[in-house]
Formats: sequence, structure tokens, C-alpha cells
Amino acid sequence: MNNSSQNIARKDMVNKDAADDDLFSITPRHPDSRLEVGWLFLYHKLPPDQWFGADYAYKTSGWIKVHTNIRKRQRILLQISTAYQSGEFDWSEYRSQMLKRVSMHILKLHQHHGVEDAGFFPEFIAMYPKLAPAFEILGCDHERLDALLDELQEQNDLLARSEIEDKALAEQLHQTLVDATDLLSQHLTDEEDLVIPILGLRQG
Repeated sequence: MNNSSQNIARKDMVNKDAADDDLFSITPRHPDSRLEVGWLFLYHKLPPDQWFGADYAYKTSGWIKVHTNIRKRQRILLQISTAYQSGEFDWSEYRSQMLKRVSMHILKLHQHHGVEDAGFFPEFIAMYPKLAPAFEILGCDHERLDALLDELQEQNDLLARSEIEDKALAEQLHQTLVDATDLLSQHLTDEEDLVIPILGLRQG
């Protein structure tokens, strides 16, 4: 190989390496994402800064809105619980604020998980079999979240019957909310990084 050919070959290799580096420079948004690099081929085609672009928003915004509402409800519950723990709310106000929100939040989350498990996730796996292990992680998250939600519902039922202040119950409920918030934060972000590009890039 002459010098000219070697220079061209080296240039092609540099360009390929640069393209590979650029492809994987976009990282998942959650610092502890469970999504492997090989599962993010659609994420790199449609990164988060394009999710609300004119070509994609009509396909992606519905899912993102549902997740935004989930995060909002979870955040409000945790804020109310934290306010009671810090003495900002008395028992009566705490119960009033929690009881009217917890059951609805749980119901909506169970409904959301059911639709995903029975419909969307199998559909997405059929479209991209390579992503089956990633959706298995999300499915396991649903099982863990559903267990936490069942625990939260039991605690909320006890709260409904506890007109006399029960600080131990409130602490247990608060810890369940913290655990659910942490898991939801990772789950929703990983799910979006996987699902939103599928929705945005699919035809129709």
C-alpha cells in the first residue's frame, strides 16, 4: 500500500471512530440507567432534545404527559408527607390531604402498568425483539412498584381508620412513598429513553 492509500485508510478510520464516538456520546438521562448501550440504537436516532420537535411531538407527547402527571402526583404525596413529618401539618390536615389522593394515584398507576404490560410492551417487543431484555427490566419494575403500591394502599386504609394521631403509621407510609419515588424516578426515565424513540420513529 502506498503512502497515499495509507493516508486515506487512516482518514477513513478516524472518521469512523469519530462517528462511533458521536453515536454513543448521548447517554441515558438517569445516572443509574439499567439500559445497555446496545438497546439505545433508537435513542441515538431520536435523542431527548428532539422529542418535542414538530415531526415527533404528536406521537410522543401523550406518553410523556402521562408520565408527567405520575411524577406530579407522586411529588405532591411526598411533599404532604414531608410537611407532616416536619410539623407543618397537624394530623387532621395530613389525613385530609393524603386520603383523597393516595387511592386515586394508586388506581391510575395500576391502570397504566396494566395497559403497558398487556398491550404496548408486547407490541414493542414484536417490533424490536432485541429490546426484549430491556422490557423485561421494566416489567420487573412494575412488579416491584405494584408491591409498593399495595403496601401504600394498606397503609392508607389504616390511615383512614386512624382518627387519633399515629406517628409510627405516618413514618411507615412516608418510607413507602420514598421507596416508590426512588423506583419511579428510575423506572419512568428508563422507560422513556426506551419507548419515546419507538413512538416517535414508528410509521403512522
